[in-house]
Amino acid sequence: MKTKSTEGIKLAIFIMTVVFILSFILSPLPMRIANAQTTTTIATPSPNQNNTISSLAATTTNTTNITASSSSNKAFYLFSAEHEGVNETKLGIPPDTYSPDILEVNTGDNVTVHFYNLDLSDRHTFTMGAPYNIDKDVLPGKNATFTFTAGEEGIYRFYCKYHLPSMVGQLIVLPPPTVEATHTIK
Repeated sequence: MKTKSTEGIKLAIFIMTVVFILSFILSPLPMRIANAQTTTTIATPSPNQNNTISSLAATTTNTTNITASSSSNKAFYLFSAEHEGVNETKLGIPPDTYSPDILEVNTGDNVTVHFYNLDLSDRHTFTMGAPYNIDKDVLPGKNATFTFTAGEEGIYRFYCKYHLPSMVGQLIVLPPPTVEATHTIK
């Protein structure tokens, strides 16, 4: 013979399972589940003076880390520039630089760089080694546009091969963004 406490516990577990499954089914398709954790706490029935069940509580907490699997498009406008007041003859280094000199993207992003050489007398390059292997040589007053997909996370150096050591920059590839969703059902 089944008791009310056993039936109540089974019903609570069934409801929690249905809610947990529905939370996955209803999540957006361009997302992928990175980690899911479920904690279920069921209070034991406590008999009162009449030997009947006075309370039954069930709590479900679902913590889900969701990682975006689709990439986004990132566009950067990169310009050649010069540090004001730098005497190349006296210091022995060129005053040339990139503006901006840090490009930040996420893994999987489709990256487009519009590189403008604003210098009317010198050529400049956007050169980056493996894994991207980009080498764009831009004549004075001209521009170049190129695209690539951000691969593994890390920091990658880019530079102008004509104006080292001052004309350098960094591509920072971060992991895909994650969203933590917590649902508590009582």
